[in-house]
Amino acid sequence: MLKRKLVGFCSALILGLSVSSPIADAQTTSQGKPLMFDENGNQLYQDVSPFIDYAEEMRTLVQNIAKYGRKFKPDFLVLVRDAKGLMTQIVDVDLLVSAPSSVYLRSLDGLVESGLSYGRVEIGQRTTEKEQKKTLEELKIARDVGLKIFTVDYAQKPKDIDTAIRFSLKNKFIPYVAPDKGIFNNRLPNWPRRPINENSHTVSNINLIKNFALIEDSSRMGSREEYAMKMHNTNYDMIATPVFHLRSQTLGPDNVRTMQYKKLGSRRPVLAIMDIGSAYRGAYYWKDDWSQGNPSFILNPSETTSDKHMVQYWNPGWHQIMYGNNMSYLYGIIREGYDGIVLDGVNVYEAFLNPE
Repeated sequence: MLKRKLVGFCSALILGLSVSSPIADAQTTSQGKPLMFDENGNQLYQDVSPFIDYAEEMRTLVQNIAKYGRKFKPDFLVLVRDAKGLMTQIVDVDLLVSAPSSVYLRSLDGLVESGLSYGRVEIGQRTTEKEQKKTLEELKIARDVGLKIFTVDYAQKPKDIDTAIRFSLKNKFIPYVAPDKGIFNNRLPNWPRRPINENSHTVSNINLIKNFALIEDSSRMGSREEYAMKMHNTNYDMIATPVFHLRSQTLGPDNVRTMQYKKLGSRRPVLAIMDIGSAYRGAYYWKDDWSQGNPSFILNPSETTSDKHMVQYWNPGWHQIMYGNNMSYLYGIIREGYDGIVLDGVNVYEAFLNPE
């Protein structure tokens, strides 16, 4: 495994993106109509065009990412988070007949679903029976076509945690209950004290995974080395982790390798969480002169934070940042030694379909 210094990793990616800037500024000719702006001249993401199939464009991005990852590692794992709607597509517009998106589904190894039982809205808040039933029906379709289903609930009371775990196991899903959400999902749970179905087996493929952990902010768990050791000292079968420990500081190949071994010594996969639906100020790829509309795929800021921007995820410039060359985000992940990815932000396509 190639060992490189962190600075070299980030610098190389930034340099590569600088070289690729002419592509990043290119507009696709099939978008159909000009961009929309608010009263202050700011570009809006609600550029709803009848000529763009937003769901299919996201499927294409996911499929291309998966294909590129497996070019380097044939068994590279690809999970998609919170985007069940992409599993089917309309094949008859007049009759509104839908069918499974077979090419898309074949590119995936599994789905990660948040809030199946608890925490869809607030920590510890029970998901309504109606919502749970609808979600369950969709997840069973994915499970029955061979995808592994991982559930992430958010609760803190042992009783709620046990309920969420039992429900997932009952439906042959793999459960994890985090104590908090988003950037506050920055620690391992206190309950249960050990992973469900803990084992000493080497996890050589996704079908052997019995449990997992997903952390969304590792910076609160000490230095990179301390975080890696804390995760190493567990026996989860799979770990999903942020690529960047602190701002643009990656975990580094050595720490990824540390996490790839359970406390009992057996090998397990470590997956990088990769947001493909938004651009972040301060991310390694963000340049000083970037702003809304420059480059063209950077749209308006998120409603929750000005540090996060919507993007034209179908734009070739955004694709080039995500994958396809040795300066791309995915290439950096592969060189760090990860066994796969959890694709986050995939469900942003819904915002373009329903801009209001």
